[in-house]
Amino acid sequence: MYEVEEYIIPFKGLPLGSHSFEWSVGKDFFASYEMSEIDDANINVQATLVKHTQFLEVELQIAGQAEVQCDRCLDPLLVDIDTEVAMYVKFGETPGEEDDDENDVIILSHNDMELDMQHYIYEYVHLALPIKKVHGEGKCNKEMMARLEQYLVKA
Repeated sequence: MYEVEEYIIPFKGLPLGSHSFEWSVGKDFFASYEMSEIDDANINVQATLVKHTQFLEVELQIAGQAEVQCDRCLDPLLVDIDTEVAMYVKFGETPGEEDDDENDVIILSHNDMELDMQHYIYEYVHLALPIKKVHGEGKCNKEMMARLEQYLVKA
């Protein structure tokens, strides 16, 4: 198991086969992104990289909790995160991302020696958030709910 703080997978020197990496992401990780919905987090990311002769296969298991703002009352809300993602890394002349209906495909230059996972971890955690982020019935901030009730238009 490799422990890398900077979310880097140094694939160039790795032998063919399976390799494991693990990172923990929290408040500081998400604070480095200006538009992050996540205020705090305790999330574990486990990556399994399978190095093939022509491409890399990366499976991410992301689990933990994230603190976000409730869409209804704006108070903090803990949300469970539990997702698995598969990525494929190919090598080519034009680095970037390729659109594939079922899988994320990243194209790196033949000269690249490492894969920076930071932005991908950020994106996959945000994609794992529920669309509607609200407290359970009766759990929202009472003062805010009373204020919202004042402005509710009744038909």
